[in-house]
Amino acid sequence: MKCGLSLAAVVALLALLLSSSQAQQQDTQCNTTVKADIMMLVDGSWSIGRHNFKTMRNFIARMVSVFDIGPDRVQIGLAQYSGDPKTEWHLNAHSTKESLLNAVANFPYKGGNTMTGMALNHILQYNFKPNVGLRPDSHKIGILITDGKSQDEVILTSQNLRDSGIELYSIGVKNADENELRSIASDPDDIHMYNVYDFKFLVDIIDELSVNLCNSVKGSGHTLEAPTNLVTSEVTESSFRATWTPPNGTVEKYHVTYMMTAGERIEELLVNGSVSTVVLENLNPLTEYVINVYAVIGKRSSEPLRGTETTRDG
Repeated sequence: MKCGLSLAAVVALLALLLSSSQAQQQDTQCNTTVKADIMMLVDGSWSIGRHNFKTMRNFIARMVSVFDIGPDRVQIGLAQYSGDPKTEWHLNAHSTKESLLNAVANFPYKGGNTMTGMALNHILQYNFKPNVGLRPDSHKIGILITDGKSQDEVILTSQNLRDSGIELYSIGVKNADENELRSIASDPDDIHMYNVYDFKFLVDIIDELSVNLCNSVKGSGHTLEAPTNLVTSEVTESSFRATWTPPNGTVEKYHVTYMMTAGERIEELLVNGSVSTVVLENLNPLTEYVINVYAVIGKRSSEPLRGTETTRDG
C-alpha cells in the first residue's frame, strides 16, 4: 500500500515550516531602543589554533547578529589579546550590522600567550572611552572569551572594570579555569559565566547567552553603579564610622556587611538610600574588619565597595 501527501498538503507543510523558521528568527532578535556599548575581548593565544579561531569567529557573529547596530542603538567593539592586547576596532567603528559582521569574519588570528589581566586593563584604559565611542547614557558590557588560565593577575583588573559600571560576562572553553571565570564575571554567575568543554560546543550556549545579553542591554539584571570612595573615621576600640560617595542616580537603600578579617560571621545593616554614612558598633578591640557597601534598588544590587579598618586597642 502506498501512502502520499497531496500537492496542497505539501505546500501547506512547507509554508508552516517557513513561518516557524521566520518566527524563530524574530524571537532571537534583541528588539530595543536602549543604547549599549559592548566591548568583546577575545583570546587569540597559540593554544586556540586556527581552526578553533574560525569557530570562535562564527560564534561571535551569531552573538552580535541579534542586536540592532547603530550610533543610537548598540555599538560593539573588539580587542584581541595574547602576550599583549590589540584593539581590532573601537566601539564607534561600525555603524551598521553588515559592516560589523564583515569585520568579525575577517579579523586575523594573533597568536601568543594568555595575559588576560593585561587585556582586561586594556579595554578599560583604551576602549571604554568617550573619544572612541563610549556614550554616557549607555549600558556598558564587557564579554571575555578565553580557552586557558591567565598567566597574570585578573581579580583586581576585573574589579576595576565592574567598579566603573561595566557588566562583565566570561566565556571559557577547554582549559579555561572556572574559578578564574567566576572571579571575572559579574554576579550572578549563572547569567554571566559560561564554560564549555570544546569550541564545537559554543553553539550550545548561544541562545541562552543571547537572551541574557539582551536583558543586560535592556537593563533587566543590569548591574547598578556602585558607591565609591569608602572612608572610615571616628575609630574607637568598639566602633568606627564608614562613609561613602553615592553613585549617580537614585538609590533605594545601601546593604552594608562587615566581618572580622580572620572570622566567618558576617554582620549586616540596611541604610536608607538618602544616607551615605553609618557607625558600626559592638566591635572587638584591636581587630581588623572588612566592610562591603552595596547600592540596592528593588532586588538588584551593585558590586560591593570594599574597605578595611582596625579598631583601637582597648
